[in-house]
Amino acid sequence: MATAGAPNIAPAGASSDPILDYVQNNDNDVLGNNLTLKPYEMDATGAQAAVQPASLREKLTQEFLNGIMNGLGMLDDQGRLDLFFAPTTVTLSVMGLQNHPDEGKFVGFLGDLLNGVHFDYFIKTQNPCPFQPIANTILCLAADDIHVQAQQHNGQARFTVGPHQANDAGVTLTHSRKLFKIPFTLLQQFMAIPDGADIALYFWVTIFPLIKAENMETEMKSLIDYFRVAATLENATSTSSLVWNNADTMPTPIGRNASVIKCRTSQLKRSFPDIFVDRAAASQVQQMGAMAAAQDRHNAVAQEQLNFMKNQKAAEKLSKILKVTQGAPQLDLICRMLLKANLQDLPKLWRDLFDAKDTTARDEILNRALRETAFQERLEVPHIMPGTADKLLQAYWHMVSADEPETGSACNPFQWCPAKRMAKDAQDTAKIYSKGNIKVTAEEQKALEKSTLFFCHLDHMENLIRHGYLLWLTLTGGDKAHPVVKFLSEYRGKIGGNRDRIERFPLRDSSDRDIIGVLIQIKLAKELEGWSRAQVMREPAPILNGDLIIDVVTDQSGNSNGWEPWTSTLGTIKADYGESLKVFRSAGRRPATWGLQDDLTVVGTLTDNVSRFGMVSAVGGNQTWQDDVSHIPEEIAPRALAMPRARAPRAPAPAPAPPSRERTRTTEVINWATDAGLGRTWKNSSAQCGAVKQAAKRGEHEVPPLPKSSVAGHTSDPMCLNWSVLHKCNAECNEAYDHVEQSAEKKEELKKWVLEHASKVPARQRRRRRGGNQAANE
Repeated sequence: MATAGAPNIAPAGASSDPILDYVQNNDNDVLGNNLTLKPYEMDATGAQAAVQPASLREKLTQEFLNGIMNGLGMLDDQGRLDLFFAPTTVTLSVMGLQNHPDEGKFVGFLGDLLNGVHFDYFIKTQNPCPFQPIANTILCLAADDIHVQAQQHNGQARFTVGPHQANDAGVTLTHSRKLFKIPFTLLQQFMAIPDGADIALYFWVTIFPLIKAENMETEMKSLIDYFRVAATLENATSTSSLVWNNADTMPTPIGRNASVIKCRTSQLKRSFPDIFVDRAAASQVQQMGAMAAAQDRHNAVAQEQLNFMKNQKAAEKLSKILKVTQGAPQLDLICRMLLKANLQDLPKLWRDLFDAKDTTARDEILNRALRETAFQERLEVPHIMPGTADKLLQAYWHMVSADEPETGSACNPFQWCPAKRMAKDAQDTAKIYSKGNIKVTAEEQKALEKSTLFFCHLDHMENLIRHGYLLWLTLTGGDKAHPVVKFLSEYRGKIGGNRDRIERFPLRDSSDRDIIGVLIQIKLAKELEGWSRAQVMREPAPILNGDLIIDVVTDQSGNSNGWEPWTSTLGTIKADYGESLKVFRSAGRRPATWGLQDDLTVVGTLTDNVSRFGMVSAVGGNQTWQDDVSHIPEEIAPRALAMPRARAPRAPAPAPAPPSRERTRTTEVINWATDAGLGRTWKNSSAQCGAVKQAAKRGEHEVPPLPKSSVAGHTSDPMCLNWSVLHKCNAECNEAYDHVEQSAEKKEELKKWVLEHASKVPARQRRRRRGGNQAANE
C-alpha cells in the first residue's frame, strides 16, 4: 500500500509486491533480536536531549547503508497513513556534485514499487520537522487500557479516548514525535492496513496484541506511545490528534531532479540488490507476453489478498486467545510448561480451550479429553472441579506460596483426585449458577472452589499420582517424553511398592503418622513447584527426583533429617483446615479394606466446612450442594482452629475475650515482567527481604536506603524490593505504588544495590508459625 485511506500520491497501482515480499522474508531481518526503538522514546516533558532529530537521521542513514530496511510512518491532517521506506540522507558531494542545493536532504520512497520504479519524497528536516517532538505533552491511559477500549469500539466515528485529567486513574504524561519508526518485524502489518481504515483503531486491535505476544512492549515503547497519543483527545473539542501533520510538515515529491534520482538509485542498488535491479534486466522482464504478465499480476493480487485475510484472521484469533489467558505472559508460560516453541505447536486440546465460549464449556472440554486419555491408557477416568481449565489458562500451575495450598493446578497434588460424585455435583452446580437461577452467587461459589483441598491417604497415593499422570498426559497431548509425565508415570508404581517402608519410617512428629498421605502431597507439590517455577523464571528446569522419599526410607540418601519437607504448608493446613483434618485422621484409622476410595476422600475448605462422601454432605451441615440457600458466609476468610465455646459469666461485667488468632489473608500480585538476572542475583545473596528492607529503612549494618521509585508522585519513596527480586508481593504492600514494570535502568540500579549491600544484613531469627515450619524465604 502507498497511502492508507487516501488517494494514491504515486500513480495508481503503486502497491506492488517487491517490498512486501522482501519484508515477509525473516531472513532479510538484519537486526533480528537486537531491535530497539529506544532512540525515538521521549520522556514526559519531551526533553530527550540525548537523541536529537539530526542523530536519528544519521542512524537511519547508517542502517540504510548496512542493508537494513526501515520504514517511517506519518499521519496527515485527516489521520491517513503514509509509509516511507529506505530513508537516508542524500550525499551528492560523493558523486562529485559540490555545493548542490539538495546536498544533505533526507529522502524516502513512498509505498511499494511499481514495475520496479520507486517514487522518492523529501522528508522535512527543518521546521516544521516531523522528527521534532510534538509541542505538548498529553495525559494518556496505559496501553492495555486503550487496547480494551479499542476492542469495545463499534461506532462509525474515529476511535478516540479521553480527554483525561491529572487526577484520573491510570493516566500518565506522554510525549511523542510526529512520525514513528516501524521495525522490520511489523512492516508487513502496516502495509496490510486497508484503505479507509481508522489507523489508531487498527493498531490497538490488530498490531498491539502482536507486540504483546512477542513480549516486545519495552523495545517498542516509542511506537506504543505514538499511538497512545494518536488515540487520545487533547481536549473535549478536539477533532484531530497531536501527532497529525499538516501540509507544511508532510514530505514532498522530489520531481524531475536528475541528480537526486541518479544518486538515490545507485544507493538503493548497493543496499538492496535483490529489489532494485538495473534497467536493462527490468526491460527484458517487461518483454514477456502481456497475457502472462497480466496473469502473474492477477495471481499476485489474489495471493496478497489471501495473505491479508489470513493475517487479519490470525490477529483476531490471537486477540481472543490473549483475552482468555489474560495476557501474553500467561500464554508464553503455557507454551513453556508444555515445552512447546510457540502457539502453533500446542496440542489440539488447547486450541479447543481457547475457542470455548465460557468457563463451563472449557471444563467440559477438559473433562472429555481426560476421558479419552484414560480410555487409551486403560485407566480409571479422573475428574476435575469447576474452574480447573481457567486455572490452567490464567494462573501459575504450582502453589504461589507455601501458605496458599489452595492455589495452583497441575503442579499441586491438593487439587487432584476429587471424588467422582463430588466433581459431578460441583460441575452441575457450576452450570446452574452460570445461568443465574440459583441464590448462591458466582462470587461465593468461586470462593468455595478456590478454598477446596483434597487430602489423600497413603493407601490411595498411587491413585492420586495416577490422576496427576493422566491430567499431565492430557495437557501435553499424549507426550510421554515430557519430564513431568515421565516422572509421574514412573513414580506412581514406586510409591505403592514402598508403602510399608514409608509407613514404618520415623517422622519428626509421630502424631502426624495418620496424615502421611498429606505429607507426601506436600513433598510432591514442592518437587513439582521447583520445576514449574523454573519455567516461570525462564531458567533451566531441575531434574525431577524419581526416587523422591523412597531414597530416604530405603536409606540410600544418607539423610538423617527424614524426608518431610521443611515448609509452612503443613502449619497452614492444620490452622485453616483443622476440622477437616480431624475427619481425615478419623477416616484414616479405619481398616484399609473398609469402603470405597470415595469413602476415604476428605475434602477440606478454608472455612472448615467438612465433606467426606459416605459420611457428610459435600458442603457441610445438613444442607445439600443444590440448596437454594446461600451457605457461604458473607466474607470468605480463613478461620483459626475452633476454640471452646465460652459460657456467659454470671458477673455483671463479662470477661475479656481471648485475643484473636485469626490470620489475615493478603491478595498476592504477580510481577509478570520478571528479570531472571536480578532474581538470580538476589537468590545468590541468601538475604531476606524483610531484614534487608528494615536495615535500609533504619540505616543499619551500613546499608543505604533502597533506590527510589520511578513512579510519578513517588520519586522520593523507595522501590518495592519484593516486587522486583521475588517477582511477587501483595496488594496491601506499603510500596504498592511501585508494582509496575520497571525500566531496564531501574532494574540495573537495583541489581547493583543488591550486589553491594544485601549480603551485609544478617538473617534474622525466624519465628515458628503455629503447627508447622517456616518457608525458606520468610
